[in-house]
Order: sequence, then C-alpha cells, then structure tokens
Amino acid sequence: MADSTPPLINLAVEGPSDEIVAKRILRHVGAEPGPAYGGQGKPNLRRLVSGYARAADYTPWLILVDLDHDQACAPPLLADWQVPDASLLCFRVAVRAVEAWLLADPERFADFFRVSRGRIPLDPES
Repeated sequence: MADSTPPLINLAVEGPSDEIVAKRILRHVGAEPGPAYGGQGKPNLRRLVSGYARAADYTPWLILVDLDHDQACAPPLLADWQVPDASLLCFRVAVRAVEAWLLADPERFADFFRVSRGRIPLDPES
C-alpha cells in the first residue's frame, strides 16, 4: 500500500505575504508546507539562497521571490542570483510581485475582501 502522507516542502520567502501564498500553493497541489525561512526581505533571501539550494539536495524546497523591478523578466534574475542546481529545489519568481498574482483575479479578490470590483486595479503589476 502506498504512503498517502503528503510531501513536506520547506519554504524560503521574502516576507509574510509571500509565505502565505507559498503555503496555499503547496496545499493546493497536495503538499504539506514545512518550515518557512527567510521572511526578512529580498537581500537577506538572496544572501542565503545557496544554503537553501544545498539543503534541497536532501529535502524538498520551494523558494519564492518577487521580480519587482530588479530585472525585465525572470531569466536574468535567475542568472544574476546564480542559484545552484539542486534535485529537490523549486525556485519560482513572481512577476512582478506575489500580490499581483492575487490581484490578477479581481472578482474573487473583491469578493474575499468585500470591496467593489472597481477598486481593483486593471493592471495589477502597476
């Protein structure tokens, strides 16, 4: 009989909103969020990313970082950060910010926060 325990995946994020979104994504795909690390901004996360990648040789990790306006798109940011390859690492870049992902669904966002649809920006990345 197969083990039905969901995989435990460690997280490294920039801040609290990124942590909440990353945990929700993991639960949505049937994984169990493990401990969350980082949370003290992008410079701190960038400084520690090599260590997280090394840990991902042994345990699963999700690293979520916002693109912001650091680069034009995700590939140059990945090259700039020089994230080491790791067999159990999933490194994802939110374009431009994880909050834009939430605002990209204006109807549900407005319903959840009980605000008028008209108060949600048409271009959430702006």
